[in-house]
Amino acid sequence: MKKELLKKIIETKSKITVLADESTSVGHKSTLIVFLKASVDGDMEPIAFPLDLVELDSMSAAHIKDQIMGCLLKNGFTVELLREILIGFCSDGASVMLGVKSGVGKLLQDDFPGIILWHCLYHRLELAVDQALDVTGGKKDFQAFMDSLYSLYSQSPKNMWQLSECAHNLDIALRRIGKVFSVGWVASSWRAVSAVCQSYPALAQHFREASEDDPRDSRERAKFKGLLSKLCSINFLKSLALMADVLTELKNLSEILKNRKTTLPKAHDIMTTYVKRIESFNRYPGQHAVDASQAEEVMEFKEEELAGLPSLTLLSSSEQWQTI
Repeated sequence: MKKELLKKIIETKSKITVLADESTSVGHKSTLIVFLKASVDGDMEPIAFPLDLVELDSMSAAHIKDQIMGCLLKNGFTVELLREILIGFCSDGASVMLGVKSGVGKLLQDDFPGIILWHCLYHRLELAVDQALDVTGGKKDFQAFMDSLYSLYSQSPKNMWQLSECAHNLDIALRRIGKVFSVGWVASSWRAVSAVCQSYPALAQHFREASEDDPRDSRERAKFKGLLSKLCSINFLKSLALMADVLTELKNLSEILKNRKTTLPKAHDIMTTYVKRIESFNRYPGQHAVDASQAEEVMEFKEEELAGLPSLTLLSSSEQWQTI
């Protein structure tokens, strides 16, 4: 299939864009996944397909650029043909890839002056959200708590089994609390936050039982008591609700931006729509925020008593929506 596509692209001199994404192999070797996006037939939508997986011996821009060129030449393109049909280069926003002075894109642009350099919209969204949360504050406390939950259950089969027992006794479908990654932060955070929302009563019960479990040492019991205090604090619940509402919207947007069929005009329209939806949360709170407000009135959430915890930073909803 790939050979047929390449043959047709070369024969018809179809315009192409190179998409490059850095990754790491199972053997912890730095690699580069090279994709091509091309309009093979004027009557067809542009298609994107993986061209090759290239191993990198160096993370310098010059080496990466040479590897991309070598990949293209190996697959039947010539420099002369590329000058005629190569119109774009797209990657994440790392300086080695899109640095203005000496990034891979700039080096390719020196050889092919007509190409357009583009920062992947999905990666751009991730960076924007990360910067917005840093500005509003509270992200570090919140993420530290989520990371502690992940470590607690991923590294201890005993804790995981006890949590499962609590969920079973409460008739709750338990969802695994995954790791929040620095890359793909929106999607991984949404999964983790959704898991905590659904497993909230089971988590509270497990923390309570573990904090009173005599076979555990005093330090471990104190740790679970602290986790219970944070989980059942109104500030944490309101921050959790805020994150759940915004991450649901951002996760849906990021999935659309990752779709290979998403064009720039479509992406612009979709982002405009999602900006308006997120802005509307200032006037019309999301469902999770509504649930948290109702819980605050009675200081109870999913049959768990809530309390104040001044030391836990509360994410500001109005500032959060505006910044994002």
